[in-house]
Amino acid sequence: MKVALIKFTGYSEYMEYSYFTDIENLKEGDPVVVPTNNSFSVGIFSRYTENKQHVKNAEKWIVQKVDVEGYEAKMFLGI
Repeated sequence: MKVALIKFTGYSEYMEYSYFTDIENLKEGDPVVVPTNNSFSVGIFSRYTENKQHVKNAEKWIVQKVDVEGYEAKMFLGI
């Protein structure tokens, strides 16, 4: 288990929010689906962290990485 820092485009872009993850290969800028207050949102992966405060703030898990390549392939093929 790791803690990932996530940013949200257009909303306090300087703020990073802590989420647990078991996804090992995230890269800076990867879009991920995360639970928010009463729904889900797409956030942008910033980095992994071991900072004690960030770890303490993590309460929810990243749902999944967004499959951008798969989406773009479907758009290209007109599916």
